[in-house]
Amino acid sequence: FFQWAFCTAGATIVSGAVAERVKSPTYAVFAFLMASFIYPVVVAWTWGGGWLATILDVGYMDFAGSGVVHLTGGVAGLAGTIILGPRKGRFTNPEEFETHNLPLVVLGTFALWFGWYGFNPGSTLGMHDYATGAMAAQVAMNTTLSAATGGITVFVVAYFITKKYDVGALCNGILAGLVSITAGCGNMECGSAVATGFVGGFVYFGSSLLLQKLKIDDPVDAAPVHGFCGIWGVLACGFFDWGKGFDHYHGWSGFGCMMNTAGTACQTGYGGSAIGAQFILCIWVILWSGS
Repeated sequence: FFQWAFCTAGATIVSGAVAERVKSPTYAVFAFLMASFIYPVVVAWTWGGGWLATILDVGYMDFAGSGVVHLTGGVAGLAGTIILGPRKGRFTNPEEFETHNLPLVVLGTFALWFGWYGFNPGSTLGMHDYATGAMAAQVAMNTTLSAATGGITVFVVAYFITKKYDVGALCNGILAGLVSITAGCGNMECGSAVATGFVGGFVYFGSSLLLQKLKIDDPVDAAPVHGFCGIWGVLACGFFDWGKGFDHYHGWSGFGCMMNTAGTACQTGYGGSAIGAQFILCIWVILWSGS
């Protein structure tokens, strides 16, 4: 059931990017292909113990799916909306496409934020002892800090640019912070989570403006939130790993460092390889899901 929920998340991300241009039967066919073929292949490469799990002798790190789930869905959504083209009048009469019900937007945002505490802390896959309970608590704290920071960052930036209080931007900023922290919530300290959400807010805002500049019609900014912030989340996971500088790397080891082959001390020199593995994950997910 847990992996089913992740799978459906990857498929539903696309629905936002192609909204108002796809018939239900057509989207149902795509959702079937995403859930039965596109997404499972990415999972087989990563969480399933595939080739990315051991790439560069250190393996990728994606605790709860910035790359595996969100980037996969975000890239597929971006490809879909580019192929479909913009809605009629979207860039000639943009005022007709303003958000029509902000209370529902806010309600949906808080529903998603609440659900994220199932996805992220739930990805510890258990709280049966002190170690897993402490990890779930750390993950929950990082998730909260990044989401709040992302929302405030985008809200402030939008105000300085437009001189308006943009609640929609605040909501997407929260989601940007959530997506950004999803990969690294299990191997970062709280200060790094704040930094991740802060940068994620700028990544979302900049990519949203970029799509508008290119006249790519993404009604709910699914690609900026899930695709671009998914990339940042995967990379931030490597940059902000709470190992000692770039010398020690924790990754999937949680509070402890990755050990040497003898198991007697922390393995050194993993930092560069770990970041390289994160880049490789992003590249392959983009190529696979986007094609």
